[in-house]
This record gives sequence, structure tokens and C-alpha cells, in this order.
Amino acid sequence: TLVRKLLMVSRILALVCGAVGCSRQEAPKTYSAADHNRLFKEGGDLIKPYMRLHGQPRNPSITGRARKDVSHGIELLQAVININPTNWAAYWVIGKGYQTLGKSEEACEAFGHSFAIQKQNADVAREYMFECLDLGRAKEGVDAAEHAVALEPNDAGLAANLALAYLIAGRNGESLKKAEEALGRDPADTVTQAVVRVIREVASGKRPQPRRMKDIDGS
Repeated sequence: TLVRKLLMVSRILALVCGAVGCSRQEAPKTYSAADHNRLFKEGGDLIKPYMRLHGQPRNPSITGRARKDVSHGIELLQAVININPTNWAAYWVIGKGYQTLGKSEEACEAFGHSFAIQKQNADVAREYMFECLDLGRAKEGVDAAEHAVALEPNDAGLAANLALAYLIAGRNGESLKKAEEALGRDPADTVTQAVVRVIREVASGKRPQPRRMKDIDGS
């Protein structure tokens, strides 16, 4: 009968657990406000070695240990947010963690929360912009890029980022104008030179119209 079969399965599972050792699932940990700073530091320290930071070297490979560290770091920072939902920096580091793990949707969501809270930091806007463009969310990417440029209007790199956002949004004329403006500020910058070249190739029909960042990076 069905009951007899279920009893047999239960006995088998009990024997297996007795042989290999099955532990009961632990209840979720609860934290208090006093844990906030400690959790933030511990979570950030786990993720920081694997972050993608402009101009800085990072661990090039994501090993099993790295994934475990980053995932645990994200869990700790989620606890920080549970304590303080307005901690934009915790959201930002979570976004960097998901970015490291290759989880663009989750990274974009985390950066979006950070950007919604912190409007005065161009790096926050920039990270959100890139994740939006990776996912083909051109309007959100343009909004974030324009915000970053408004914060730091003399930053050639931010201007080049805005040019990329315009390109993915299909606003090619504005894209080329902004890219050439950025190159005029820093003619020796090889990244901006590459951006100008790509935009010109799209405008001339030599390259297909990109809809997300991978359409540029992969070609």
C-alpha cells in the first residue's frame, strides 16, 4: 500500500542519515542594530577581493571558494539592509557581488536600489547604467548616465559612458556628438577612442545597431 511504501522510504532515509550524518536545517539567524557595522565590514571584506573596479586589478577567476565567499558576503549585507533599508552602500556592494557572480538581473536590481537612495555619487549612477545597458534597458541606462554627467560634467569617462548609452538607445547622432566631446577632453584615452570608432562604424552601417553592451563587446 501507499502508506507502507512511505514508511519504507522514511526508514531508508533514516538509515542513510545515520550512516552519513544528516544535520537539521538551522533556523535563519536574526541580528540586531548592534550588528550593523560588523556585518557590513564582514560582508564587504568577503566580496571586495573579487570586485570589478575600474583601473584596479581583481581576481581574474571565480573559483568555488570565491563563489562561496561572495554569496556569503551578499547574505551578510542583506542582513545589513534588513537592519537599515536606507544603506545605499550595502546595496552597492551587493550589486558588485552579483556582478562578480555573473547575475546581471540581481546586480541591476541592487544597483537600482542604491541609485534610488544615493543620488550624489557618480559611481553609483555609473554602475547602475552599465548593468542596465548589459540587460538592454536603454532608457534606464540613459537616465543614469545623464545623471552621472550632471554630477561631474567635466569627467570625460562619464561623457563617453553617456555616448554608449545613447548608442544603445538608438540615438546615434547624440551618441557621436557626446563621444567626440569626450575625446576632445582626453584625446589620448584609448577607451574613448574605441567608443568613437564603434559609434562611427554603427552610423556608417559597417556595424549593426547594438541593443545591449554585449552587442559591442562581443564584436
